[in-house]
Amino acid sequence: MNNRNRGLIVIFILLILVGLVAGSFLLTGDEDDDDSDNGDLTEVTLFMTFIPNVQFAPIYVAIDNGYFEDEGLAVTIEHGGEPDGLDRIAVNDLQFGIISGEQVILARNAEKPVVYVMEWYERFPVGIVVPADSEIEAPGDLAGRNVSISFLEGASYMGLRAMLGAVDLAEEDLELEPVGFTAPAVMCERQVEAAVVYIANEPLQIEECFAVRVIEFSDYIQLVSNGLVTNEQTIENNPQLVEKMVRAVTRGIQFTVDNPDEAFDISLKFVTDLSEDQYDVQREVLNRSIPLWEADVVGQTSPEAWETTQQALIDAGLLDEPLENLEAAYTNEFVTEGE
Repeated sequence: MNNRNRGLIVIFILLILVGLVAGSFLLTGDEDDDDSDNGDLTEVTLFMTFIPNVQFAPIYVAIDNGYFEDEGLAVTIEHGGEPDGLDRIAVNDLQFGIISGEQVILARNAEKPVVYVMEWYERFPVGIVVPADSEIEAPGDLAGRNVSISFLEGASYMGLRAMLGAVDLAEEDLELEPVGFTAPAVMCERQVEAAVVYIANEPLQIEECFAVRVIEFSDYIQLVSNGLVTNEQTIENNPQLVEKMVRAVTRGIQFTVDNPDEAFDISLKFVTDLSEDQYDVQREVLNRSIPLWEADVVGQTSPEAWETTQQALIDAGLLDEPLENLEAAYTNEFVTEGE
């Protein structure tokens, strides 16, 4: 075979290969260009505080029910301290985390470009717990009382300051005692008359000692609670990723609200070190968390709540002055109102 014929054969083979590739493209070219179309999933790390706990049930549901996978995402959970997680989100070392709203405001004040894109808790999860036979029945009754709080910072402290302001009281009107993470023990020993607590779990521990009554801050003031947080870089460069995360988490929350028994069973695949006694307690924690998630529009946050939260930070001395652009700290653009 001469060189000319060999050249024609090579050209002929190349034309066939080009045709096959083009045909394949035509068959798939009108599909969405997501990584998931070819069987690949985009890997995403979701930062959450604390440790594995049933209070993260909506995330466990979104993973186990395939809601993230439906969006072309493979989500891995990472737990750690909130300040560290927020700093890493700010520099795009992490793209998403469940972070408290007041920390977003403080981060924006420090010129960290984090953005709150979805509300996790509709109701602020902090309140005051008192013995059921206490004379303290409303926030106004706290004047002159000895009250414990974990620390003079964070969501609990900011929430307390805001709630006191709503009933014309100040921190100086009560005897506030920081006790770290020992609130249930301090309350059980009746060392204080009232305690600032996270209402989904800490009252349960105190109820092992005596009956209690809970005064929820959200009955008196609207504050921004924990939410899904990302950064400006991710929103600018990959808004579709943010939309997918919000959509999957929203589905997880709604399923958990509608199907608490099944959501609890799913959570046990992720929270694996429960004793028999803890099992019943954690089931009740989920029951008490569900009202905090329920909302007409899951994930939507309000400008009024952000203004109130910012003012509470100023009143508590945690923020010197209002942000120049508070609206840059949050957005509802990725939250859908459903059908």
